[in-house]
Amino acid sequence: MPSSFSADKALFPRGLTVHVQLDDDPRYRGSIHDDDVARARGYKAALVPGAFVYGHISRVAIEAWGQVWAERGGMGARFRRPVYNGDVLTIKAAELVGSPEMRRAGISAVNEEGEEVASGWVGLPDAQPVVPDISGFAILPRPEMPPRVAAGELQPGMPVTTADSGLTEAEFRKSLSAFGERHPLYSDPGFVHSGCLMRLAMGDTNNSFAFPAPVVLTSAEAQHFGLVRPGQRLTTVGRITDASLHKGKYYFESEEFMMADGVPVARFLRTSIYAYA
Repeated sequence: MPSSFSADKALFPRGLTVHVQLDDDPRYRGSIHDDDVARARGYKAALVPGAFVYGHISRVAIEAWGQVWAERGGMGARFRRPVYNGDVLTIKAAELVGSPEMRRAGISAVNEEGEEVASGWVGLPDAQPVVPDISGFAILPRPEMPPRVAAGELQPGMPVTTADSGLTEAEFRKSLSAFGERHPLYSDPGFVHSGCLMRLAMGDTNNSFAFPAPVVLTSAEAQHFGLVRPGQRLTTVGRITDASLHKGKYYFESEEFMMADGVPVARFLRTSIYAYA
């Protein structure tokens, strides 16, 4: 059903407060996402992965538009400062502006010290967006030993591989817990939240190569095309779209399409650091 801009505009400006709390995922142990390791390196607490900040920002959109945003909405986030385990973030959305192709509200996420840790936007088009032609992408199973890439070796056009696996109900529930998601829509009618989808697509891209350093997400953008339900088979197709060196950091940009049971449900554009000079 098309949106009413006047009705949607009344939903903004708006905001929310989020207490960021990492779960006890074993993958964090021994990494910078472990409180003890982070404090030993001089940080006040574990660093929160950008995917979780992205997920918290998406709450603004779900609270404003509900299920329709997960069906056809979009968002973008750029991560500007570290977010630490236990931080309290105030996420503010500005007035809704834009064209019928995408009505957007600017986003600013601020920590307790008043520092902007992330910025971006959430948006909703007036009608269901057309899914781009993805016939040029191939579904490539992830190899047991992904190819190693040294600093500067990643090139545009390199393809993304995929785990091509189902998302079980238990994995879905675990993801809700990890992101601290409690919105009733995720239980009834029950669909997978945007943070989980973005993280899964990112996992496919990051596991397509053996990088020389842990990958750091610096920005992400999403366009949804439909709901994903627990139990569906999720496949990612995509490619590296750009690679660059800036101030001693090697970056790559990627484009990914996520499919649920073979149907495209989301497109992600991402910028990440993968090596250092």
